[in-house]
Parts: sequence; structure tokens; C-alpha cells
Amino acid sequence: MDLRWWIWIGVAVFIAIVGYIWLNTPQELKPAVLSVESISESRITLARTPAGKLEYRKFLTRVVPYFREGAHEFSYVLQGRAVGFLKNRDIEIQPGAFLVIPRRTALGLRITSPEPLEILSFYAPAPNGLDEVQVLIGDVFPPGDPSSLRPQPLPIDESDIKPQVVHVATLENKELPKGSSLFEWTYLAKSAAGSVALVRVAERVQLKERSPHFLYIRQGQGRIIVGDQILEATAGQVVILPNAPTRIIERVGDERLEFLLFSAPALREKDISN
Repeated sequence: MDLRWWIWIGVAVFIAIVGYIWLNTPQELKPAVLSVESISESRITLARTPAGKLEYRKFLTRVVPYFREGAHEFSYVLQGRAVGFLKNRDIEIQPGAFLVIPRRTALGLRITSPEPLEILSFYAPAPNGLDEVQVLIGDVFPPGDPSSLRPQPLPIDESDIKPQVVHVATLENKELPKGSSLFEWTYLAKSAAGSVALVRVAERVQLKERSPHFLYIRQGQGRIIVGDQILEATAGQVVILPNAPTRIIERVGDERLEFLLFSAPALREKDISN
């Protein structure tokens, strides 16, 4: 190999390293409202901090089985239906399903609907590019955790959360256990690294200054005050809430305002108030 080849190899390695660092360096968060319906990419990061990452993903035929080495995953199904497995159980998911996928827990899905499977995924802590590990097991999904097919079994992970599928629609006519007359809420999942809460707002709710949050509006319309900025958001939109002294979410109109609240580190009860 002559000198020119070594120069080209050096340049390629340098570009790869710079690209990896850039992709995994959190950008400064700014208040924003994002419409999920306008996303054309099959996979895109919507927001990222060192503690958490929010991502949109679209699958046409299947979700190749994978697990994550270091991050918990909390995924909400926006559209589509699928069958498959989560760790050692068979699952069937549809719009409104919420998946709790602890680190080192395998997931594999086959899409059964004519439309693609669209998922909003939150990871805590924010994973790097090497965190997702695919498990190639062919076209047939066996029951159980495919990590058993690896030459060396995965280490047992003493996770503080358990794998499960929550159908959020089953909570629609139930009173949520926490809150006040102005709002009510409950945890859908909570770990030391992050949490996802279901929040309903009758009038208003305020988030204490501590860490950024991400919202997905399931129902209704809201006015969000972040510092000296005012945002408007409606069902099907994502709201990026950077840390600020003032963060207030108010209901607009007669319809109930309901949203998923993604937090890393985990939301504490004293972080949310009237």
C-alpha cells in the first residue's frame, strides 16, 4: 500500500470518529412543538440529553429482534399492529400500547396491519450508537428470550423495572391516583434512570425546575409556558420542554388534555404540582 492509501484511510477514520462524536453529543434543547404526522424518515431522534433520548421509528414488515445493553426503553405505539415477543412472553400490540423494555431484554415483532408500525421511543439513559444489539434468529420468532441462542448467555440484569405491555386505553375511564382537582396523573413506568407518566389536565399543571421533559399529547389541546415563551400543542404532537424556572401546561378548550410525560431522571412526586 502506498502513502496515498494510508492518507485516505486516515481521513476516513477521522471522518468516522468526528461523525460518531457529533451524533452522540447532545444538542442544546430549545422549546419546540413537533408534529409526528409530518415526519417522513423511518427513524429520527427528536430530542436528546445525556439522561434521555426521544426517538421516532417506523417499521414496514418487522422489528428485527434486539436488546439494549445499557438503556431502558419505553415505547408508545402511535400506529399499526404487530405480534411478537418481549423477553419470555408472546405479545400483541396496537395503537395506544405502551411497552416497558428493561435493558438486556429482547424484543421482536412482526407487523400484521396494512399500515406501518409507528413507535415513539424514549431511552434512559441516552444510549450511544453501540447500545442496540440485534439478535439474528431467522424469519420465525420463537417464544422466549432469543439471548439464549447466543454463545454466551447474557448476564442476569437486576433491573428496577419489569418488562410489560400497558394498554393505555384501559385507563381512559379510570381516575388516576395522584394529583389534585386541577390535574391527575400516574406512573406508567418508573426506574432510577427515567420514567413515563400519564397526565390529565383539568385546568393546569406545573413542572418544577430540575430537568428537561418531553411530552406526547394524546388528547386535547394545551398551552405550554416555558420561561418567557408560549407554545400551543394539540393531539399527535410532541413538545420539547427544556429546563426553565417556569413550565406550566394549561388546558385549552372543552376537551380533556391528556399527555405522556417522558422524564430522565425519573419524575418525583414533588416535581409536579398545581
